[in-house]
Amino acid sequence: MLTLIVAATFITVFVVVVGLYYFGTAARREVKMRISRYVAKPPAPAAPRPEQAAAPAMGAWRSLVRQLSRYFESFQWSRWLEHRLMQAGLPLRGSEFLVICTGSALVGMLTLFILARGRPIFAVIGAIIGYLVPLLVLRVKVERRTKAFNDQLGDALILIANSLRTGYSFLQSIEMVSREMLPPIATEFARVLREMNLGVTTEEALNNLAKRVDSDDLDLVVTAVLIQRQVGGNLAEVLENIAGTIRSRIKIKGEIKTLTAQGRISGVIIGLLPVALGLVIYALNPGYMQILFTHPLGRALVAGAIVSQLIGVLLIRRIVNIDV
Repeated sequence: MLTLIVAATFITVFVVVVGLYYFGTAARREVKMRISRYVAKPPAPAAPRPEQAAAPAMGAWRSLVRQLSRYFESFQWSRWLEHRLMQAGLPLRGSEFLVICTGSALVGMLTLFILARGRPIFAVIGAIIGYLVPLLVLRVKVERRTKAFNDQLGDALILIANSLRTGYSFLQSIEMVSREMLPPIATEFARVLREMNLGVTTEEALNNLAKRVDSDDLDLVVTAVLIQRQVGGNLAEVLENIAGTIRSRIKIKGEIKTLTAQGRISGVIIGLLPVALGLVIYALNPGYMQILFTHPLGRALVAGAIVSQLIGVLLIRRIVNIDV
């Protein structure tokens, strides 16, 4: 009798624990199932394409970068780099990008160290230049992607406004933009759509979009949409007005770029002419230029010339860059 009571008690407790665990993890299983729809691997192609020939080599390099990136994960700067990499649309982590910067610095250091015949100062300069090159490339990619996004934003707003007028919901309008338009705006809106399908609120998804894309025009759009969702109103008309404003800004920026073309070319010439002239003179008469790098007064003059060149280029850049 005691055995039956113990067995019944054990079975009852077991059933209750299993039931509580099942109902307690129902939400987690639902989220996991919804995420698996987006992270599932696509089916393998029937035949390899030509551009996939270098995939094993790239995979080996990526694996090496990932292994080395573990030593840079504790760096605070990697978080800022991850945000910039997200804005550039590069599928890299901040620690992985730091590995690339370090490798570029080593290559620059060895290159200038060999070319300068073992002078340590040139090795330091080469390391600094090599470390800054990936950062400059990242900045250029962010600026180009942001410009491409801004150029497409006006058409995307018109498409959303027309979709709303035909009876589509805001979610369906975003899906149409992700399906009908080209990257990068199609990629970003598709990500917004995936976040909303995974349970993220519309406000949070739009705020994440504004963080990923460094665009003043997009900030204006997100602010207008969030206000409309709180106070109501005709969203299609609001988006059309914003699209007209964005197109006017793009037109004004184009006119300013045309009017300031002469100043920008002057800045390029001022920056490159002394360097090109020095290289030509050094090629014609090396002894004439060598005194600038051997005599203390010559080194001081070279340092002053470099500082003056940088100041002049920055001033011209500040003059020709007009915010609209």
